Amino acid sequence: MESTFSSPAEAALQREAGAAGLLTPPEDLDRVYELERVAGFVRDLGCRRVALQFPDQLLGDAGAVAARLEGTTGSKMFILGDTAYGSCCVDVLGAEQAGAQALVHFGPACLSPPARPLPVAFVLGQRSVHLELCVKAFEAQNPDPKVPVVLLSEPGCAHALDTGRTQDEGVRAGRLRARRHYLVERARDARVVGLLAGTLGVARHREALAHLRNLAQAAGKRSYVLALGRPTPPKLANFPEVDVFVLLACPLGALAPQPSGGFFRPVLAPCELEAACNPAWPPSGLAPHLTHYADLLPGSPFHVPLPPPDSELWDTPAVSLITGELRPPPAWKPSDDPGCLALTLRPQLELAESSPAALFLSSRSWQGLEPRLGQTPVTGAVSGRRGIAIAYEDEGSS
Repeated sequence: MESTFSSPAEAALQREAGAAGLLTPPEDLDRVYELERVAGFVRDLGCRRVALQFPDQLLGDAGAVAARLEGTTGSKMFILGDTAYGSCCVDVLGAEQAGAQALVHFGPACLSPPARPLPVAFVLGQRSVHLELCVKAFEAQNPDPKVPVVLLSEPGCAHALDTGRTQDEGVRAGRLRARRHYLVERARDARVVGLLAGTLGVARHREALAHLRNLAQAAGKRSYVLALGRPTPPKLANFPEVDVFVLLACPLGALAPQPSGGFFRPVLAPCELEAACNPAWPPSGLAPHLTHYADLLPGSPFHVPLPPPDSELWDTPAVSLITGELRPPPAWKPSDDPGCLALTLRPQLELAESSPAALFLSSRSWQGLEPRLGQTPVTGAVSGRRGIAIAYEDEGSS
């Protein structure tokens, strides 16, 4: 069965896992992966166990790189190739499980500080660059030498320039600004916010989750923290009661393009939730677009504290640009309010959970298996059916 949020079952049964081929010629491994510098890093620390983290596109070279480093340094190398979140972040948890004393990160990196102290070396790689093509493309795109130009290059091309392709990003930047304004409006209209823990290895992620929960609570919204690994449309489709999701990730993860129309609900950046829930945030056009959640926390020059409960900013009328309706002013709640775990006392002395998710579940025709505790007779355990679903042992062949 195939739908919008799932793949056909036959694809999982027929998928073949092939070994990745060697991507880099053996004579270029030392230059591309800077093995001499990595070996010096391991020797200086005196580490006997080192974790090597590779992104998916470089796993074909992982075995050859690990073998050369083991022969050069005499240390045991462990390859980390299955990161639960973005491959640009340092997988501190995976290194700790391997008992590694240091970690070497290969490939594109966000350079975010890890949540736990661990010696880390970054190897961004060195891609070959044709400088003559770059010069010709630059002169064709920018004929006036007096006009200031900002050059952006990939980390692997930091030793020179990027590939010989230039383009004007003005139109794309305008579309991105328009989409951000739309996402902010969707967040203002939302009642339930899902906070996606997109990283567990970057510093201050717990503090950022608490800050986002406080933001949603102050704006009168319910929030739920979800740790799902890498967000995908099938995963997020399991939470239809959530109006918008906020991805708490590193700067590269926040800038990663989301597939158009792929997710059931919009996926926002923390900065967009801040603009939607904090009335003291600067208006559109004056506010910076911050890609790292740490810039929103106290101690950052961009941090904007929430107004006090009696501030008139909370009572400013606002009209939704999506529905055209007047939004009610948020019911400001103190930070020590239990939020989604609040219990409401009924006249019959029954306790019920005050939660939009619970109300949504009660409206469904099928709510899952009913245990009926204390309503069924107690019987002894009996042996069940044995085998697999396609052919149980007590079934005849047909």
